[in-house]
Amino acid sequence: MVSPRAAIVFLVAASSLAVALSNGGSGPAYGYAVGSATGPENWGKLSPEYRLCEQGKQQSPIDIVTKQVVPNPSLDTLDRTYTASHGTLVNDGHDISLKFDGAKVGAITVAGKVYNFDKLHWHSPSDHTINGQRFPLELHLVHKSADGAVAVIGILYELGAPDSFYYQLRSKLAEMAGDKCNFAEEESHVQTGLVLLRSLQKRTGSYFRYKGSLTVPPCTENVIWNVLGKVRQISQEQLQLLKAPLPGSDARPVQPLNGRTVQFFNPPNSTISFQM
Repeated sequence: MVSPRAAIVFLVAASSLAVALSNGGSGPAYGYAVGSATGPENWGKLSPEYRLCEQGKQQSPIDIVTKQVVPNPSLDTLDRTYTASHGTLVNDGHDISLKFDGAKVGAITVAGKVYNFDKLHWHSPSDHTINGQRFPLELHLVHKSADGAVAVIGILYELGAPDSFYYQLRSKLAEMAGDKCNFAEEESHVQTGLVLLRSLQKRTGSYFRYKGSLTVPPCTENVIWNVLGKVRQISQEQLQLLKAPLPGSDARPVQPLNGRTVQFFNPPNSTISFQM
């Protein structure tokens, strides 16, 4: 089974390597079905490598309660310029990512440290919630520093008008949805050609910042999260294109805050979609 248009990478060691490609490590297969043997509440039991998923005290995602955030006007503006780049859509059976080929795409600076734009991926419904509300989609813009530290910009979406960024991925996502892989043995790659990223570098404005973790195994901590305060819109058709290649939802339940502080950056003339 190979789509005539999709490049399939056959893995050598079945499900463990499928996970390795998605999270940068190795380990057993995991899932999102709550109550299942491989569901989120059992990730920490699947492998010693995943122990932080159960034992970590700074896990993500979280519920951001706007009445409890701490304003901090000294936070970074997260100014960024992303260069149009060739990319590859990757479906590993858990999540869909867009990875960039080769050249430097762009960067952000957080507390004086430069983090280069590495990849982006989606979760539906959203990983993070705001005042208990979960959204249809969350986009993660993943940035990594030279020493391996991670900073993520999270963008929440509600249903509404189409988002211009996704028009250019429409045919490629449809192609990926038609590629019925056995993800215990393979993953699907679809070349996108040149992807324009300008719409993802819109003025960041307000955002919530806290220290958390990866939202997938191995749940590595010390990730700097920046969840934007303005919710964007996406059409039902675009949302379905992003969801179609996956077997189901891919959102982790929210995790305890454990005394962490969520900071809030709100520069002048910013739009915030939530009651503060």
